Amino acid sequence: MTRTNAYTLLCVAIRAVVVWFFASLLLTLPGILLGGRNGGYEGGVVWLIVGAVLFPAVMLGLAWLFADKLARLALARPQEPVFDSRIEANAWLGLAFSIIGAYFLFQVLRDAVPLLVQWIMLSRATAGSLWLEGDSQPFLINAASLVIEAVLAGIFLLQGPGLARLVHRWRYGRQPDEQHQAPE
Repeated sequence: MTRTNAYTLLCVAIRAVVVWFFASLLLTLPGILLGGRNGGYEGGVVWLIVGAVLFPAVMLGLAWLFADKLARLALARPQEPVFDSRIEANAWLGLAFSIIGAYFLFQVLRDAVPLLVQWIMLSRATAGSLWLEGDSQPFLINAASLVIEAVLAGIFLLQGPGLARLVHRWRYGRQPDEQHQAPE
């Protein structure tokens, strides 16, 4: 039985929200890249757009690194309440990643049907012409975002516990079950 407290769960929740926001930030990249490829950005606007992507990414990175500090600020008594749980904090994080994956999967399912209808309409309207110009650009942006979202959904939903172990290894340098093994 593991002793868990509100502080630990809030740290897990903060990190899960950071992952969700970062994945959502990735979904803006197809539109930005396609707009830049077509010369849609001029001069100082490029730096504004780069800043609009980098600033949130840096803030999310800081929130990830200092999730424990944010949790301490949010809780009056970080160690209270304490409860017994059979689930380790690492497993909570894996569960949170899987929930994020389910959320993205439902988003993909919701957005796939209208995108399919748009594809059929564009196919009929632009028979024989290139899809990289004119009215098809919003479709291409939405399609690329949907593909990225589907990949993220698969990774988070199917590999949530594995991602949590990877995060634990990055943070502590070893797996939770490796801590209790005696050296050979």
